[in-house]
Amino acid sequence: MSQHDAVWSALSHPARRRILDALRERPASTGRLHEAIAAAGLSPSRFATQRHLQVLRDADLVLVTDRGRERENALNASALYQATIGWLDPASARTAHSLDSLRRLAEAPPQEEIDMNEFHVRQAIDIAAPVERVWHALVDEPHRWWGSPYLMLEGDGQRLDFPQRAGEAVVERRRDATALWGIVTACEPGRAYAWTGQMGMGPAWTGEARYELEATDAGTRVTVVHDAMRLWGEGGIEEAAAGYDYGWADLNARLKAFVEDGAEHGTTGSNAEPEFEFAASA
Repeated sequence: MSQHDAVWSALSHPARRRILDALRERPASTGRLHEAIAAAGLSPSRFATQRHLQVLRDADLVLVTDRGRERENALNASALYQATIGWLDPASARTAHSLDSLRRLAEAPPQEEIDMNEFHVRQAIDIAAPVERVWHALVDEPHRWWGSPYLMLEGDGQRLDFPQRAGEAVVERRRDATALWGIVTACEPGRAYAWTGQMGMGPAWTGEARYELEATDAGTRVTVVHDAMRLWGEGGIEEAAAGYDYGWADLNARLKAFVEDGAEHGTTGSNAEPEFEFAASA
């Protein structure tokens, strides 16, 4: 069974779709997820919920982190992106994303009180290359895979600098113009890279973006964690979370395409989303 088939098979059960709906809002423990789908009459026991979660994990739709005695589950939007939006051509993908954002905005009830001022994105993608190659592409060659629309400076020819020393600035450059993405907070060559700052979200926001690399039998697993918080202002949290969820999935796909196939979708290449083809069943 191909990875795409595994995703679609996992989505075929209403209990598993309900789990993903819950994880769209925020990561959750297994216990809370069981309560959510049991209340909907979709899971007779905690054991059944655990089996549903295992199917989702096997399809790479859910990532799990041990936190003490509990296991925290998070939606892996990259896997969902590759199996769904990933097969569309870039223009259709952008149109679909825009229409869905419009639908969610129109259907959302008016909010008089703001009860959430933060969002959390956690995604992972597997790249068929050794850790050393992926690390080099990540920090030394971002201009080959990072590009429009995830840039702050107008025009073309931008480049991102990812310095490999804590305290230095992650900067976007275009000729004499510069824009600050954040300050490096962690650099462990071959393992982790993180920076903290506004990251293009505007002065009301702050957060940390973190890449984690792990060697696997098939190459490298790249995990992206983005925790962001709004310091002031109202509204727009869900739209911001959805936009960054989509954006990180797109950038993950570009990194994978560059490392595996040499396809450049950054500022020195096509400067646009990669096109995917639906993978045939194994």
